[in-house]
Amino acid sequence: MSVEIVRITTFDGPHCFDPRPGVLARLRADHDCSAALRAVLKDAAQRVGLVIGNPHIESRSTGDTIWHDLFFVTPMPAIGAEMVRHIVALLGAQHAGDDTMDADSLLWDLQKKRRAAALPLQVLQLMAEASARGVPAFVRRDGFVQVGYGARGNAIDPALFRERGTALREADVGIGASPFARPALSSLLPWDRLGAVPVVVVSGGATSATTAAFVSRLRQRRISVAAALTASFDTARDCLTDPAAGAIVLDLDPVDLLWRGLPVEQCMVSALLDLPEELESEAGGRDDLARALGVALLVTSLGGRAVLNADHPAILALAGYAPCPLVLIARSGDHPALRAHRAAGGSALFLRRTAAVLACGTSETLIPLSPDEDPWKTLAVTALYFAFMEADAR
Repeated sequence: MSVEIVRITTFDGPHCFDPRPGVLARLRADHDCSAALRAVLKDAAQRVGLVIGNPHIESRSTGDTIWHDLFFVTPMPAIGAEMVRHIVALLGAQHAGDDTMDADSLLWDLQKKRRAAALPLQVLQLMAEASARGVPAFVRRDGFVQVGYGARGNAIDPALFRERGTALREADVGIGASPFARPALSSLLPWDRLGAVPVVVVSGGATSATTAAFVSRLRQRRISVAAALTASFDTARDCLTDPAAGAIVLDLDPVDLLWRGLPVEQCMVSALLDLPEELESEAGGRDDLARALGVALLVTSLGGRAVLNADHPAILALAGYAPCPLVLIARSGDHPALRAHRAAGGSALFLRRTAAVLACGTSETLIPLSPDEDPWKTLAVTALYFAFMEADAR
């Protein structure tokens, strides 16, 4: 063994390491190759023409094995992952004294792939303007660029601008343009109506039944809801493009969330309801799993709400990262975190005998539970609904 790849993760959305797409590779070697990795990574990125940022390598040893965790952000994580495979193969060949590897040809092929996948300049400028305006934008599975979510979204076909090329023409400029000139791309979009409809992101383990009950409650209020249960990254992204959606509820597949990142740039309500034990070892431990599944907390709007299960210490530990007011849930109102949260004027829900209790500061509202109800599910659904209505009212 010289150096080999144990796992490569391509993050297509925000994740626990960075809010931008990126690549994380875990490598195993019989020697410390950190310096060589840095050098070949920089050289390969320059030759491929791939933009990378925040490159970071952590190394640790266990016995005779040296483990390396290589991370960098890039707008093209799939190309970045291929590049990592190339540089690891190159390092292995160099370590073995094999000079037959055609590194130039492989890098040239990657450069061609990068060019083919690159968006036209005008579309990149449009996405940059959307970001500056606080409007989410992403590339859809069909190749279109989605600007905004749901009923406040619009789709653009980049192929139209690849045909025109990226060179500026007189028709692209306001001053001196012909009165019959085609307007610039940015001016074609109705920016005043573009943005994000209310988005709710639910994560954890077995949360689909709870989310489905919450969606049903929203629809009883005649809210046009697009929802996806146990949704993969791609399914969630598809849901965001629904032009009829006045609100979007995403119950995320924890495996896809762990290994691909968050499919949204922003949300109005986030909820982390539990932690699937079967993923703890893959994530590196319970605390790391909570950080990975709770990443939606970081993109919740300032006027939004975050629902956290205080009975899980690893979930409760994320409370300090919330940019918005918290709604804590627990089985007992005597939970120390709930008591402190309520004393500070915060909102909490808990169970008391045959009722669920919605507490806002010192005030309490009892919600009777029928014998056939799952008390914890009802509590979680009520917390989601309360968080949605509180955030939507703002």
